[in-house]
Amino acid sequence: MQLGNEVVVVGAGIVGSSAAYFLAEAGMPVTLIEQTHPAGGPTGKSSALLHAFYLLPELSQLAIRGTEILKALPEIAGEGAFVTQIGMMWICGEENAASWRAAAERIRGEGSVIETLTPDEFARFAPGFSTEGVALALWEPDYGYADAFGATNAIARAARARGAKVMQNTTVRNLVRKGDRITGVELADGTLVEAGKVVLAAGPWTRRLLATAGLDLPLHVERHPMAVLDARGKAREVMPFAWCDDICCNYARPDNVGVVLAGTWAGGGTGVRHEEVGRPRFVEDPDNYMEGVDEPESVEILETFVSRVPAMAELGIRPGYAGLYDMSPDDLPIIGAMPGVDGLLVSAGSSGHGFKTGPAVGEAIAFLLTRGEQAILAPFSPARFKAG
Repeated sequence: MQLGNEVVVVGAGIVGSSAAYFLAEAGMPVTLIEQTHPAGGPTGKSSALLHAFYLLPELSQLAIRGTEILKALPEIAGEGAFVTQIGMMWICGEENAASWRAAAERIRGEGSVIETLTPDEFARFAPGFSTEGVALALWEPDYGYADAFGATNAIARAARARGAKVMQNTTVRNLVRKGDRITGVELADGTLVEAGKVVLAAGPWTRRLLATAGLDLPLHVERHPMAVLDARGKAREVMPFAWCDDICCNYARPDNVGVVLAGTWAGGGTGVRHEEVGRPRFVEDPDNYMEGVDEPESVEILETFVSRVPAMAELGIRPGYAGLYDMSPDDLPIIGAMPGVDGLLVSAGSSGHGFKTGPAVGEAIAFLLTRGEQAILAPFSPARFKAG
């Protein structure tokens, strides 16, 4: 059986669901294919921090627009709000203060509120947090975190309401290639779904699917553990905002009042990568990896916080969980037309930036298909690796 579709989107994470929504909104025939359900992969396990702060202007602009779309979901989807606006706080040491200060000034010029705080101002703003090593703090009051699962499913439902076909529990086995063109996809049951364009937004499964058409990108997959800390109703007293510490190399946010979610990071994207932190565990097979986080692993994460936020040491430890990041060599997303073939666009290698930028990336992909080249996507072209 063959089905004719103008655009097929593979993967119903935040990018794929958003691309399907904006394509359907523009009147394009679109089919969204997902092997489980929307947000069934890494999107659903995202910490979903929202912020505008990035050193790269295009990432800031995508994050600002992505958050605007998430905040507009009550109007877009006719459902409840999925954003919790508690603000986002950053701190860094002297080595990154100048570049961070310059980025904050630029972001203010782009229309997003971001304040620079001295160590003393940070201490008054965040009593109970140590200022050791802090040269600069950044405060983004209009941001915070989102319900990644709920928001993505709302966008997918909005896409369906506007005419998109959504195929859940459907596995794409191959990209279909004829000469130098991708003409559709083959499903696990042998069904061929023809398409004028294919958008591959499959996250950690991207490289596997590219290989079926003799294509490749320099992607690898990392396992990122998240500690779930029991705050016994005091999560917002211990961690009153979304948080990222470039000195102790960690991030956190409350999840309502019951728990604090906490993880470690090695920089990249927003600043200089801290190689001494080490890479998280590489994953060869995204269908089979250690999804749980045991107590020793959670303790290791928690220990990175106790000198900065002593109250964190009093929190209990619940079973944690781990998600997958598909990573590019330069910690930046890979978005755009795939070199060497026609008819295929990719959105991959989100490198931890995926959720907050995802709705805007989906919108930009839809605009790329309906309006032509999008300057905001230029730094993320797949061709940058082909050119070395």
